[in-house]
Parts: sequence; C-alpha cells; structure tokens
Amino acid sequence: MSWGVIYAQEETSQAIDEVKSNYRPVGGDLTLEVQFEPFGEDPISINGIRGRVFTSQRTAWRINVFIGYDSDTEITQQEVSDANLRELKDRTNTFSLNLRPGYEWHLKGTDRLSPYLGVEVDFAWQTSRFRTEAQNGMEVNYTKFINDNGFIRFGLNAIAGFDYYFSKKIYLGTEMGYGASATRLLDRRVESDLPGFEEPDPENRGGSFDLGPNVNVDIRLGYVF
Repeated sequence: MSWGVIYAQEETSQAIDEVKSNYRPVGGDLTLEVQFEPFGEDPISINGIRGRVFTSQRTAWRINVFIGYDSDTEITQQEVSDANLRELKDRTNTFSLNLRPGYEWHLKGTDRLSPYLGVEVDFAWQTSRFRTEAQNGMEVNYTKFINDNGFIRFGLNAIAGFDYYFSKKIYLGTEMGYGASATRLLDRRVESDLPGFEEPDPENRGGSFDLGPNVNVDIRLGYVF
C-alpha cells in the first residue's frame, strides 16, 4: 500500500472521528473560559481568562490573559483638630500582567473527554508602590517605596490536561505542567518629600531561575462558540 493511500486513510479516519463527536469542538470553533480556585483561600476569584482557536478537532492555539490592578488605603491617624493631628494614610497600589500564549495537541479521548498535550510561553510583569505618610509639626510628608513586590518573568512550560464536555457547548477542565522560568526582581526605589531627603540609588535585588513541575489547581469553566 502506498504512503499516499495510508495518508488519505488517516485523514478520512480523523474526519470521521470529528463527525462522530457531538460535543468536542472542531476546526474553526472558538472557546472562552474562566479559571477559578474552588479549594483556594479565595475560591470565587478569577485567576485569568483563556481563549482558544481550534484549527481541527485535534489542534488549537491558545492564550491566557490576566490583567489586574489593586489599590488599598488604610487610615493610620485620624484627624483631630483640637490636638493638631492631621489625617494620615498608607496606600498600596499593585499592577499585574500575565500572558501565556501556547499550542495544544488533543488526543483521541472519547466523545466527551478531550485529553491534550501542549506547550506555552509564560510572560509576567508586576509593579508595586507603597506610600506612607507622617506628620511633622503641621506638615504631612510622604515616603514612597517603589517595586518592593515588582518583578518580570519569562518561562516555557510543557503541559498536559483534559476537558470534559458535560453538554454540547460547556466544559470543565484542569491541567498541570513542567517548565522553566527566569525571574528578575525590579529595582527598588525610594522617594520622599521629607526635608533634607536625598533619594538613594535604585537597589538591585537580583532574581531567580526555577525548573520543575507546576501543578495548576485552577478549575477551568469554558464555553464553545
């Protein structure tokens, strides 16, 4: 039997598999899903949004996106006019960005269960600012610590997971992986309007390299368009 006939039979077999499946997406379908941690400290928080474009029932491009901003303010001293006390605050701002583009190879599985292998690139960036106030006489001065929790990360992961389609358009899934990542802590800076304050040079805080398994405890809930 020639290779051309064998290849044609394989393509025909894959096409038949796609027709037989009433649940799993096929080429041209899009999926959108949210990720949450039902067993985490904050189980209803969403840790990212992922979209996939299926080029066939067995292959798909994917990207995971997380963009977050958190701002917290704490009153550390109440204003008391009779005691010449001014209101003082501590304020923390954090911005986070995580992009994970990748590619998936889906295995035969069953009509409802779609196991897959894949690879993804991991890029993360976080900046932080902590501003604290102090009273000097009747003046209020601030000191600002920039990037105490700031970092940038690059990584590459091999992944394995599955999706289970409990209806034609809706599925649950999870995955784990093994990969490498390099993290660089952003330089720490201090600013202040205190009298006589001289801004120090940025502090280089180093970085890290990690290699090993990474288990994702997120549960993914998705919908097929």
